[in-house]
Amino acid sequence: MAFSLFIVLILLVVVLALASTVIAVAYVASRKLVKPPRKIGGWTPRDLGLDYEDFTFRTSDNCVLKGWLVKRDPRRVVVVVHGYTSSKWDEDYVKPAIEALGKAGYSVVAVDMRGHGESGCETTLGYRESFDVEQLVGYLRGMGFEKVALYGFSMGGAISIMAGSRARVEALVLDSPYVDIRESGRRWVARTRGLLGLLLRISYPLIMFNASRMIGVNPGELVMYKYAEKVKAPTLLVAPLRDDLISPGEYKKLEEHLRRSARVVEAWYPETRHVGAWRDFKNEYEARLKGFLEKYL
Repeated sequence: MAFSLFIVLILLVVVLALASTVIAVAYVASRKLVKPPRKIGGWTPRDLGLDYEDFTFRTSDNCVLKGWLVKRDPRRVVVVVHGYTSSKWDEDYVKPAIEALGKAGYSVVAVDMRGHGESGCETTLGYRESFDVEQLVGYLRGMGFEKVALYGFSMGGAISIMAGSRARVEALVLDSPYVDIRESGRRWVARTRGLLGLLLRISYPLIMFNASRMIGVNPGELVMYKYAEKVKAPTLLVAPLRDDLISPGEYKKLEEHLRRSARVVEAWYPETRHVGAWRDFKNEYEARLKGFLEKYL
């Protein structure tokens, strides 16, 4: 009897220790999720042969966003929206996008989203950011730009979908947009191996719960289908087939929802990883991008 009680007590201690560990891991992971490391770089558009000026924009809730304005065409501008944990200094996709657009004669605005780069406030994983971008579109029209396109990568693609469902824009380019933040978050966690990866997978529901409380956004609001079916602007969707954060099925369903209301949807499924098309298919990407914008912007 005494031995059985001893075993029960040991199991209870183990369960309590595991539960405490899971709760602690979930809390730390949630804090890191809403306060990602800030990417600060050293290059500017001038290194690409493009003149630029620093650009500062204050949102309706008094958040200061900082970025660059490459002023080329006085009528047409493309807003480049980076992904989660990235910034205007991203060299994998923001840099080649700015270079291609600027040298093609388009004006370009690349702004650090809230909680990223040099901008203030904390990230809301795309939700509040979509209202920032919507407001930015109006601000740019007030500066004299008659035609505005949104060009988003990963989280920036989701931001562009949400903003584009409300704001009047002439075109959308969506590269690797997350479709359902809950599923992409689950796959993000799966990238971590070993014991920590196991603990993250076990604690994932609690991580999402904590993060949603911290940012004040229900994760259900970060599912793109309901926004996609309200997008009117011509849309170019770049959906990598080897994306480990978004499944081909999610991309196909997103494309279907976009086609319900968008005037035109051009979909490209390159054989590459998440936001990897600029790296692996630079020439084809540039040709597709320029051809699309020449028609619709």
